[in-house]
Amino acid sequence: MRSQKHVKRQRRNKWIKRTLFSIMILVFFIFGTGVGYYGSEIMRVLSDVSENTPEELQDTSEQDALLEELNPFSVLLLGLDDADGTRRSDTLIVSTINPNDNSVKLVSIPRDTMITLPDSDRSEKINALYTIYGISGTIDFVEEYLDIPISYYATLNFEGLVDLVDAVGGITVDSPLDFTVQDSEENSNAIEIEEGLQSVDGEHALGYARMRKQDPRGDWGRQERQREVIQTLAEELMSLDSFVNFAPIMDAVRENLQTNLSGQQIWTIANNYSEAANDIESLEIQGEADYVYFPSYDLDLYVWLPFDESIEDIQSTLRNHLELDPDSDNINDGDVGIDEELE
Repeated sequence: MRSQKHVKRQRRNKWIKRTLFSIMILVFFIFGTGVGYYGSEIMRVLSDVSENTPEELQDTSEQDALLEELNPFSVLLLGLDDADGTRRSDTLIVSTINPNDNSVKLVSIPRDTMITLPDSDRSEKINALYTIYGISGTIDFVEEYLDIPISYYATLNFEGLVDLVDAVGGITVDSPLDFTVQDSEENSNAIEIEEGLQSVDGEHALGYARMRKQDPRGDWGRQERQREVIQTLAEELMSLDSFVNFAPIMDAVRENLQTNLSGQQIWTIANNYSEAANDIESLEIQGEADYVYFPSYDLDLYVWLPFDESIEDIQSTLRNHLELDPDSDNINDGDVGIDEELE
């Protein structure tokens, strides 16, 4: 039996997963359709976004030809949370995109997944990887863990959704009930939602989408509200009004997104891979919940223990989706991926 705590976190991760991927697709769209003044401004934003990309991950020129030839590729998406001043990857998603069968596969690695740190006998949760090793080390570990190369990466701060909703001037939602809920800083009853149509800012949109306990339909009601928020935000971003709000949207992206994708690569993805987003399959890592003693913390901590068979099945599925050589044992032997290793 899965603990209630695990189920709660898993459902929250499903919400963040949908949000992250939807925002990435929207960002691709906005960047890919920019022309003239907007195009030059987008390039400046991309320069800012990529400013903190580690040197070993900056050169992705080898991927240009692969995208032009419409080869499959992979993206590592991280949702970062600055809890207690420590930045951890609260959400970790690997996406593989195949334009030949126009499909996307997503696998979310639970943040509480118990792992052994590289070249060590120390146990940790996988969400600590970013804190300890940064994005480069996280990519290296995920490549080994899933036995696939990672072509690109993108990180999004948890505040990104709030900022994007504020950047478009808010969104309209139709609430089926009145309720109060905590805000993004976990302040109790800070967000008040009234029944009926209303315009909400970023904080209220996040609260509206996250609330579950007060909804008589439970998680079904929450999922419906989440879809409503994402759809409404998408409509706002893709409308002509998005160009009126172009500057604040770009500011929201600049402050909350980091990626090693270049402007040309995003343009290629937006124009040549968009149909793949119509067929998205989510893969779930099967396992069991437990409490394990961590000597480094002198505490028993909740962890998720994946089944080996489940990991192997996902590895095989992702490798097939990326059209990698099934006989290759080296993740860097494939036609996609970041080949640099940490020094």
